[in-house]
Amino acid sequence: MGKRFKMRQRFGYGAADMGSNFVWSMITTYLAVFYTDVAGIGAVTVGMIMLISKFVDACTDVMMGVIVDRTRTRWGKCRPYFLFGAIPLAFFAIITFYMPNFDSNMKKVIYAFVTFNLVSTGYTIVNTPLSAILPSLTHDMHERNVLVTFRMIMAAIGGFCVTTFATPIINKFGGNSNADSYCYTMIVFAVIAVVLFLFAFMNTKESEESVKAEKVTFRQGIKAVNGQYILFIIIMFVFMLGFAVKQAGVVYYYTYVAERVDLIPIQAAVTSISMIASQASLPMLVSRVGKKKCMYIMAGIAFIGNVVFIFSLNNVILLIVGTALVWSALGFLMGMRFSLLADVVDYCELKSGIQAAGILSSLDSFVAKLTFGLNVTLFTALMSLGGYVPNQQQTDTEKLFINIGFIGIPVLCLIVMVVLLHFFKVEELLEKYRTKEEK
Repeated sequence: MGKRFKMRQRFGYGAADMGSNFVWSMITTYLAVFYTDVAGIGAVTVGMIMLISKFVDACTDVMMGVIVDRTRTRWGKCRPYFLFGAIPLAFFAIITFYMPNFDSNMKKVIYAFVTFNLVSTGYTIVNTPLSAILPSLTHDMHERNVLVTFRMIMAAIGGFCVTTFATPIINKFGGNSNADSYCYTMIVFAVIAVVLFLFAFMNTKESEESVKAEKVTFRQGIKAVNGQYILFIIIMFVFMLGFAVKQAGVVYYYTYVAERVDLIPIQAAVTSISMIASQASLPMLVSRVGKKKCMYIMAGIAFIGNVVFIFSLNNVILLIVGTALVWSALGFLMGMRFSLLADVVDYCELKSGIQAAGILSSLDSFVAKLTFGLNVTLFTALMSLGGYVPNQQQTDTEKLFINIGFIGIPVLCLIVMVVLLHFFKVEELLEKYRTKEEK
């Protein structure tokens, strides 16, 4: 593989996740606010919509994994979905942020439920292949880490663009006083996402052995699952839950606790810069320290960052320091998630002799979306317990519950993740398998 094509493929692989983030960051950051503060749907109902939808995701994610493993085209088994999934994802995202003028609240709830499930399915169509494609792009471990770095940096840039420019664009179109302002904003980001997915399709290439591999049924794919894979899924669920709950609380925290809405764009910039800086260091740190030790270190940094928020007392400097520490660590850990997923898939395939990257990646994709459903459910439930009233100054009790969601749950998830990591041995086991193969 030439150097020129390597660089093209790195940018192509990263562009796919950047495109995903132009859609999904808008969903995770603004959809709950759109539902509660614009559409007028109750916080508890919004949480239930997100939670119940995860049962639909459980089916669509696994189905997509099976479809990927059974796909054989001249373009590969994963790449075609970058091309054919981009426009459906964009369309579903746009109608999700469009709320017709219904004459009853029940119709609003039904519409929200249907459109949210449609955009989740659209995300599955492009994101399951994106997670599954890495092992077939290269077998070189260092190059995989580099690809993951490009993916995470470009994803962070996409997220940064959404969190930085979404609020100004929404306000430009009329803000909360114009119910269509969120829809217009989503149209802008959706068009960008489509262009990025087309770029990803044109600049990635799957290995010949991956393209020619035998089709795998669901039953065969499940046989590739082992204890280490299950442990990986649990660890990632715990990590992603803490990550997602914190992200769900950003707008609420700065609006009602810190009472500094003007800091949201600054927070977004610090978050993105911190994530990009930490993710850029991933290949170097992993090669020197190892993946598992890196995760321990980053969990510790994220813990310290959350503690800084506790003592910030709304001090701008401490808020920025806490943000930088937390999101640099979480960004690095997110990159490790994709690198470890490729290793776990390799380990499962080597141990079982079954090539089932699609099915194995689909379960990870489901976990990611499950956490981004539970995050809203947990956060809206906490706000309801505290007595949340939209667009008003909150009581001290409500601020406490927002803090529990924004700080407490992420800290608890970090602690549990560190404990579970002690039993995760894929890095060592994979090395043994590869040593045997070389002999």
